[in-house]
Amino acid sequence: MSFEGLSLEMQSAIVSGVIGLSGAVIGALATLIATWLTRKLQTSGKVSLFAKMVYSKSSVDKACGYYPCQTEPGLYLRIPLWLDIVNTSGVSRIVRNANLYAYSGKKEIASFTQIQRIGDGESAISLGNNEAYTFVIPPNSACRFDVEFMLKETELSPDGKEFDEIVLSYFDEKNRIHAFHLINIDFCWIEKKIPMEKQWIALDEECHYGSH
Repeated sequence: MSFEGLSLEMQSAIVSGVIGLSGAVIGALATLIATWLTRKLQTSGKVSLFAKMVYSKSSVDKACGYYPCQTEPGLYLRIPLWLDIVNTSGVSRIVRNANLYAYSGKKEIASFTQIQRIGDGESAISLGNNEAYTFVIPPNSACRFDVEFMLKETELSPDGKEFDEIVLSYFDEKNRIHAFHLINIDFCWIEKKIPMEKQWIALDEECHYGSH
């Protein structure tokens, strides 16, 4: 039976049903699109990192530099930093396993040790995020952390311990690695301090070779 052969009441009911179904589909699509746009706007911001070379929490005169090891031969390199992490998106973002790496000619030769705390007992000073180097940054906010990194001369082979660059890297909430140039190194394993940058260092020079 054709549509024209139906009674006016049946035709009206079918048309109303089609219109209602179309409205429901359009409404559902509009809801999905609105949800997607809202999510897109929330995640459209980014995470930016800024570092400042500072003095170690272990001593008021211990800046970035090479110092003699107390328990073994050789020197160690200590790099204390303020790390500011800025999240301009509308959702929480994760900066996981932030660490430093020594590079020579764009080739990684060593990873630093993340210093979790200084001292013991009640006088201990926690570094990072309660001694962790993974940070959860709330939406539209900025957080500052005291972090320190150390590399011992004895951890490197005698014929491969020279490097010319320090790279900072971390993993995001999708487990993607991000690596950035931090500072250039002009001398290695000489007992003296590294000249401190007076300004904040914007970690915006991404190192595509810094994947490990």
